[in-house]
Amino acid sequence: MENILIRISFAACLLTLALLINACSTRNVSMQLLVPAKITIPQEIRTVAILNRSLPARKEQIINILEGFITGESILADREGSFNCIRGVESRMNESPRIKAIAIETDTYRGTGTKMFPEMLNWNDVDALCREYKVDAILSLETFDSDFGLRQYSSDRKEKVNGKEVTTKVYHADLAVNVTSGWRLYDNIGKTMVDQVSFSDEKKWKGEGNSAANAEGKLPAKRNSINESGRYAGFLMANRLSPNWRKENRSYYIKGNDDFKKAKKEVKFNNWDAAIAIWKKISDNTDPVLAGRACYNLALASEMKGNLEMAIFWADKAMKQYHDKKARSYVDVLNNRIQNEEKLKEQMQ
Repeated sequence: MENILIRISFAACLLTLALLINACSTRNVSMQLLVPAKITIPQEIRTVAILNRSLPARKEQIINILEGFITGESILADREGSFNCIRGVESRMNESPRIKAIAIETDTYRGTGTKMFPEMLNWNDVDALCREYKVDAILSLETFDSDFGLRQYSSDRKEKVNGKEVTTKVYHADLAVNVTSGWRLYDNIGKTMVDQVSFSDEKKWKGEGNSAANAEGKLPAKRNSINESGRYAGFLMANRLSPNWRKENRSYYIKGNDDFKKAKKEVKFNNWDAAIAIWKKISDNTDPVLAGRACYNLALASEMKGNLEMAIFWADKAMKQYHDKKARSYVDVLNNRIQNEEKLKEQMQ
């Protein structure tokens, strides 16, 4: 039994070592990609006004305030969070080249104040808003609701004090805020409701300290947590309707022989053409490992220069001819990018 455990432990060490060596043989490079929206909206919609319609009717607002006292929730926190939600949509959309947005800071149009959708806006109101703000469509936040969950507990932690091991009690506080937001997009040109969707997203925070009160004090205020969660909910809606920029990382091989070191210096200074020239010399090397790595790097360089078809060619060669392990997953990434590019062309027309 002891011999089996030794063999298992030795095998685990070899696997860990192999992973470390592989990680050290590559380096990451980042790129900004314009990715398509989740749905494709009519091409005539180029400008949008964002309306907050999630607030309760005025006669119901008193009940919400009383509920805030009873439950201990921040009074009118959902109101503030909902306006942060529409500001989140506005800022995210305006980062996109597809749609320009403006947040309407008004509470004239009211909804249910719950997770239930109200009746649709009538088209006379939609048209009036579009004329006033000179936009093509109204994106309405129809519902906004938040729920809190606070969990407190303790654990023992062992640490060395003056050379002796002592056990101390650590107090923990976990806060979870769930925000549900419901949206409608009213196309004033086509007089159609283009989209209706609800998002439910949970954000979590953790605090720890030497007492329960100290741990809870490390958490953000409930009002702040709703505002942050609301803004994030706005980002989700913006990504649904408008193409957005996203940072992605790719890795490339930096080790193999001296030529890989030379290419690494070229990449450092963004000299991709010089790096390509080096890797091409290695791509037919008699050593299949070196050749496969060079082909893989050529695929990455092609993607960085915007030539996805050439990137597929090199990644496919690295995978099929030289059996490079990273190339298989990279081929999938590239195929997905090509599909996204086609969708993006349709959305950006």
